Amino acid sequence: MKIFSAISILSLLIILSFSGCDKNEINYGVFTKVAGDQSLIKVNYNIALTANPGVHIKINGERVSTLIQTRYPYPGGGYGTLGDSRADYLTVNPGNLTVSIVIPKKGTGIDSVELFKTSVAAEAGKNYTLHVTDTAANTKSLLTTDDFTLPDTATAKYRFVHLMPNVGALDLYNGPTLVQANISYLNASDYFILANKAPTVNVWSVRLAGSAPTSTAVATYTSASTILNKRSYTVFATGYSGRTDAVRKPYLGFFLIR
Repeated sequence: MKIFSAISILSLLIILSFSGCDKNEINYGVFTKVAGDQSLIKVNYNIALTANPGVHIKINGERVSTLIQTRYPYPGGGYGTLGDSRADYLTVNPGNLTVSIVIPKKGTGIDSVELFKTSVAAEAGKNYTLHVTDTAANTKSLLTTDDFTLPDTATAKYRFVHLMPNVGALDLYNGPTLVQANISYLNASDYFILANKAPTVNVWSVRLAGSAPTSTAVATYTSASTILNKRSYTVFATGYSGRTDAVRKPYLGFFLIR
């Protein structure tokens, strides 16, 4: 009887062990694969109101974001921005998309103020970022098509976007090296590749186009997260030159494309 009991207990432990393995599987959540007939879009929100209210992003009348504030590439966030550092995009059906930025009525899901609305055309299988900047009637947007191709090992890929309304053309520097020159407001550079070399590659700055590399920078940012191996970034200048408050001063931000 004792031998049978020991065997039975051992068998039970083995069964429970395998059952436990099934229950301890990591659940990463429910995923929806992006079909080839769909599009991806990110909204880089940079309407810099002094009060910095929380806003929602809506696409075709449907709310698609949480409550966010300025300098937020949604979804995903970035470095020198709000949000986290995921290279996320929203999945949409191709065609004409109406994108709006709204302030909700306090304590409700009802729209109170529409800050901005625009229409963009999305093609199937393409990836986009809608950059929104400035304030009030001056609010403008730029739609860029994002390349998901990754660079080679020991390099990173970048594109620079100028979203600083009261500044002329800008030069982008990586350490002391000029990497993009004379990018005008509401324009994006071509993609460029940099090798992952420390430490100067961690240091970034924007200066007025044509200024000396030793001149005072309009905005700077330093982080090792901006040189991750085989990653692709958008670098963007935002805010207003001459402002010193935390919401509207000049910033240099980064977000991951891939």
